[in-house]
Amino acid sequence: MLFRTNIPAPQFPFKIGFDDSIMLLGSCFSDNIGSYFDRHRFQVCSNPFGVLFNPISIDHSLRLLMDPDTFDKDRYFYRNRDMWVSFAHHGRFSRENFDDFERNIDEQLANASDFLKHTDYLFITFGTAFCYKFIPRDLIVSNCHKIPNFKFDRIRLDVKKIVAQWNMTIQKLLEMRPDLKIIFTVSPVRHAGDGMHENTLSKSVLLLAVDKLVDNETTFYFPAYEFLIDDLRDYRFYAKDLSHPNDLAVEYLEEKVAESFFTPETQERVWQIRQENKFLNHKRLHRD
Repeated sequence: MLFRTNIPAPQFPFKIGFDDSIMLLGSCFSDNIGSYFDRHRFQVCSNPFGVLFNPISIDHSLRLLMDPDTFDKDRYFYRNRDMWVSFAHHGRFSRENFDDFERNIDEQLANASDFLKHTDYLFITFGTAFCYKFIPRDLIVSNCHKIPNFKFDRIRLDVKKIVAQWNMTIQKLLEMRPDLKIIFTVSPVRHAGDGMHENTLSKSVLLLAVDKLVDNETTFYFPAYEFLIDDLRDYRFYAKDLSHPNDLAVEYLEEKVAESFFTPETQERVWQIRQENKFLNHKRLHRD
């Protein structure tokens, strides 16, 4: 008897190896899988703008990486006279000192832009179709940075807008890197703050948009959403907030990534590195 929906790992017409460069942008899946690649010594750049959630902000980040000189300092904001924040970045980039704030952003933007020029595989994770427009500057933001909500308009993107925007970006990416492979995913994390029905509508928009963007030649879909929602549909695979996957679920997704994207030889090397990492992290009982 079967007591769960076992979804097999999809197979792709390529395999990722240690000589390849991998960039990840987007929601928490990008952070988790980026950490997995990094721990196992792949060449990886994960979320150079921090965690991003909506497709328009992720798209804007990619366009900045393709042309860093277009970065608009109008996206800087001095919040409540206590902290410099960037509407293009996650809160981990915020600083009290402006020089430190700007230097950190400029350095990471330059490094990630250089990395993108030789990237072989690009993972994009959409988190929500809802985005926020900062009213005083008519600007869709990547993060609201705890600025009062009356200064924002909340918008739910539609499929047509997402697809039109991303078709142009994909074309520019392929002009820069003709052999680039782009793997889309949709985050399984529920945005409970939007409301359960609204979250379902949001995920539906993202899934429909990705379906129109995938051609299975240069753009592909990895079912991280389905692995958690349809396969591991039990609260024992969730963190205390009942929305994010817990460590066990993340490890399961990592195994599916390995099955989908690695050759048996690469999987063997990943296992060896995991054993080496355990040894390196082992706490010594005696100095000698």
